[in-house]
Amino acid sequence: MIESRKLNDPILIAAWPGMGQVAVTACYYLISKLKMEFRAEYLASELFDVDHVSVESGLVQPFRYPKNQVFSWHDPDEKHDLLIFIGEAQPPHGRYDFCRKLINYAQREGVRTIYTFAAMATPSELSDDSRVVGAATTNDTLHL
Repeated sequence: MIESRKLNDPILIAAWPGMGQVAVTACYYLISKLKMEFRAEYLASELFDVDHVSVESGLVQPFRYPKNQVFSWHDPDEKHDLLIFIGEAQPPHGRYDFCRKLINYAQREGVRTIYTFAAMATPSELSDDSRVVGAATTNDTLHL
């Protein structure tokens, strides 16, 4: 990854495509709303196989591996900068190593807190209140 400006006590949000594209859409919304800057591309071509080809006018087009990009936002109040990682596809294998490399990158950037976005199917009616469901690695962060 290409490094750029030092971050101030950054928080990382990570998202991959999933049910209804909820996680990725939420992250793209934040990137747009906060006018975040592209920071780095996380290369992981060794984790993806060619599973399809595109054909245009009878010619097979070069395969494009899914992008994994990091965006940054600098908090004007200098409390917590923000990094957002978006993967275009979930790797079919090597997920643990992929996540370990991402966590190592985050630690080098000074990240101490990571949130992941995802959707969870639950029975509900349109009139029901919205809710957020979470899981944590410590009791302290469970109740944030």
